[in-house]
Amino acid sequence: MSDDVQRFDHWSKTYEDCWGQRFFDGVHELMLDLVTGATPSLRPSKILDVGCGTGRLLRKAAARWPAAHLIGIDPARGMIEVAHSLLPSAGFGRALAESLPLGDASFDVVLSSISMHHWRDASLGVLEVVRVLRPGGLFCLADISLPAWLSKLLRTKAKNQRAIRELLTRSGFGVRCQRTTMASLVSVSVAFKLEA
Repeated sequence: MSDDVQRFDHWSKTYEDCWGQRFFDGVHELMLDLVTGATPSLRPSKILDVGCGTGRLLRKAAARWPAAHLIGIDPARGMIEVAHSLLPSAGFGRALAESLPLGDASFDVVLSSISMHHWRDASLGVLEVVRVLRPGGLFCLADISLPAWLSKLLRTKAKNQRAIRELLTRSGFGVRCQRTTMASLVSVSVAFKLEA
């Protein structure tokens, strides 16, 4: 287990009470609004959250699409345990974004909120999202967005909005829209899996 995963594992017991959750709530609402706006008639049957943490985004997705089957994946055992206790109707499992234990073309929507900069390899993670999405399925990605020089200075894997767009298009997505929020520190992208 990496130091990063261990940190989130320990943090899981108090994560829901953290002041930063108010920040995440606004990002989550924007994500779901953009997904709905991209396809107003969308009635997803299966939704996946990669890096789900305590399941906060999935709980909001459940309220918006109550008939959808929800799955959350996170590498931190503690986060998964809390998520399951707060949303027992969903399925949760431990895994890395780069190796999702899920079938090909099995999801209508994949979400990922403020986790990509923690992934070991963003390119592999995005390719896994492509693999598990059905053709035409939507991927909504929100992550910290910093200029390349600042990411390098801070030793973070955060990408700027242009780099995120390039990563998505290189991986087999068409980018429908990108927005920034939180004083442009977070980029939200909605992309669709291109037909084979």
